Amino acid sequence: MTKRNLIIVLLVAMSGLFLAVGAWWRIVSNPAEFIVSGIIEADDIHVGSKVGGRVLKVVARKGHTVKAGDVLVLLEPDELSASLAEAQASLRQAQAKLDQLLAGYRREEIEQAEAVVKQEKEELQKLLAGPRQQEIDQALADWLGSKASYENAEKFRRRMEDLAGRELVARQEHDDAVAKAEEAEQRMKSARERYELLLAGTRKEEIARARHRLAEAEARLKQLRSGYRKEEIAQARAGVEMARARVELLKSQLGETVVKAPLGAVVEVLDLQPGDLVAAGKPVATLLRTESLWVRAYVPEDKLGFVQPGLKVDVSVDSFPRRRFSGTVRRISRQAEFTPRNVQTREERVLQVFQMEVVVDDPDRVLRPGMNADVFIPRTTNVNRQ
Repeated sequence: MTKRNLIIVLLVAMSGLFLAVGAWWRIVSNPAEFIVSGIIEADDIHVGSKVGGRVLKVVARKGHTVKAGDVLVLLEPDELSASLAEAQASLRQAQAKLDQLLAGYRREEIEQAEAVVKQEKEELQKLLAGPRQQEIDQALADWLGSKASYENAEKFRRRMEDLAGRELVARQEHDDAVAKAEEAEQRMKSARERYELLLAGTRKEEIARARHRLAEAEARLKQLRSGYRKEEIAQARAGVEMARARVELLKSQLGETVVKAPLGAVVEVLDLQPGDLVAAGKPVATLLRTESLWVRAYVPEDKLGFVQPGLKVDVSVDSFPRRRFSGTVRRISRQAEFTPRNVQTREERVLQVFQMEVVVDDPDRVLRPGMNADVFIPRTTNVNRQ
């Protein structure tokens, strides 16, 4: 090759080099995207029980991957099971009471009340009609008969008294005659009073009492036919609802003795042993949602205009330098802060930045929480300049 040709080749090479350097400089001085650094994180879930209790069994282990509904910890259910059984018995009792009120009174009770009403009516009619002539005649005959018996007994008593005075009969015989005479006198008086009452007729007080008894019997029959009061049924229905609510509450509390994973995650913290006491409402395990990883990054104030929620970005990590993962900006903080020390250089730590969250797509499940990540943000859109 001649010297002239060599010079031409060198000139062409230098021209290409200058063009390449110029292009590189234009890219560096005004790139199509800029980079912010951050750390991959995962949302954590603190799982616990609303009721607490003593640990019966620890099913999961730290570092295990669990699915939604997998059992993590079992608590002793004996006390709640007993309370639930008692509440269910109370519910059955309350339901039986309500069913009884809704069914009304038994037919036998109504028939018995009807019989009482009939009896009281007959009694009142009898009192209103007064005594029959046959009853008066019978009472007169009874009086006269008892009177004759008394007179004979009295004559016998006087004779026995005379004989006893002369000591012709035993004293016991005299005493028996006296007793029989007195008994006959009482029967005579009772018969006479009955006869006089029948002649006088039924008293007004007796008729009034009979009317009152009939009214009570009729009211009782009306109550039985009408069934139980609405207030009683409403009260019984409320009792059933209260008992049912108690059962549902205890079922819910019994379900809290089985601590389950609410969704797919990795067990990060679970330090329990059988027999440990767990307080109500306190976490028993911490789960990491590795299926929804996101990057916590910080955007400088002068680059904030290029970022908005929903923006599609790329993410790279040191473990896979030749691979980019798709990401979407989920949130941008509205409050400025200073760059954390573990993200930027000492010179950049004085700059004011805004925290940004970027959800990362990781279909192959190769990313891990704690990895350093770079977020590539395009300069194509500046929301502050639109």
